[in-house]
Amino acid sequence: MTLRVAFVSMHTSPAERAGTADAGGMNVLIRSLAEALGAQGVEVHFITRRSHPDQPAEQPLAPQVVLHHITAGPEAPLPKSLIDAHIDEFRDGLQTLGKFDIIHSHHWMSGVAALPVAREWGVPHVMTFHSVAAHPNSPLRDGEPPESPARLEGEVTCATQSDLVIAVSHHEAAVVIGRCGADPEQVAIVRPGVDVVLFHPSDEPWSPADDVRPGYLLFAARLQPLKGPDVALAALAEVPEAERPDLVMVGQTSADFTGYEHELHRLVDELGLDSHVTFLPGQDRESLAQLMRHASLVLVPSHSETFGLVALEASASGTPVLAAAAGGLTEAICNTHTGVLVPGHDTALWGRELTALLRDPERRHRMGECGRTRALDMTWPKVATRTLAHYHRLLGDR
Repeated sequence: MTLRVAFVSMHTSPAERAGTADAGGMNVLIRSLAEALGAQGVEVHFITRRSHPDQPAEQPLAPQVVLHHITAGPEAPLPKSLIDAHIDEFRDGLQTLGKFDIIHSHHWMSGVAALPVAREWGVPHVMTFHSVAAHPNSPLRDGEPPESPARLEGEVTCATQSDLVIAVSHHEAAVVIGRCGADPEQVAIVRPGVDVVLFHPSDEPWSPADDVRPGYLLFAARLQPLKGPDVALAALAEVPEAERPDLVMVGQTSADFTGYEHELHRLVDELGLDSHVTFLPGQDRESLAQLMRHASLVLVPSHSETFGLVALEASASGTPVLAAAAGGLTEAICNTHTGVLVPGHDTALWGRELTALLRDPERRHRMGECGRTRALDMTWPKVATRTLAHYHRLLGDR
């Protein structure tokens, strides 16, 4: 009998700018997992909020994967901070889709909407947070929009009432247990995977002589303070001008960060980096993969990450990573082997680490090779197999 799983994601539609760099790792992660489960015979119903009137009620997304759009609030894109006002409407729409064997919710809003439905149907509810709100007194909140008042309470509800929480890293698991009160016995860790066919090293032969002057650095993420694009710019400014490579910044701001890109352009001017920095909008997956495999380094200076999928994609591309030692990035990167983890965000320290890597092409090449080898053991089919084992355990317990 085919297992029918509902993937509930109120604010992440896989059909809307799917997989673009500015769409964020969450979009890529959820869709990739759904498709990998579908390839293993699971019937996955991806359920999200309608953000445009032309989006159909139902459409095929991939073999064994069907996308459903539910009207909940305006049929238009909304800032994440405003979507939770429509949780009840979304729940009502979810109930009309029929019973599934398992509901797997992604992000706290989806869990708050879906938990009562799972209880009504008598089926297990699985929760993956992807991100947990920063503590109210945390400096991580500086420069970020205020959290929805319902978020902290909603995360506790999801953590304590779900049958299983699947965390994407040990860091996230610790936060869900320590801050949200989840039972450690009901938390499992399944790290994200990577598409090693799409993300692969360059076919061009390498030699140290060809890499004396690096081509460019790459930053790929939403342009928001939490991702640290200002740190990437400041680090570049610390590199001696004669050795300074170009920096390509891929990503866009969301509705929650209107005007932030203009602040970054001003910073570029202040640092005298006009001739070294190029801003590109969010790219499709193929274009992003091409940019990654030809970069000398990928910079991930985030202040917080539950995992840091972009770092793993860089590794699969054979490109070393310079990243902040923050959250799940310490698990996405093997320090000194697939990249370098920098403690904190001190500009001078980042500049020294960046300069040292730029001056050592052989070290970067070794890191790239090690990263590719590690990524080959972290594919989406393997992630789907681990996830499916947890589903079957839950159903067996019942």
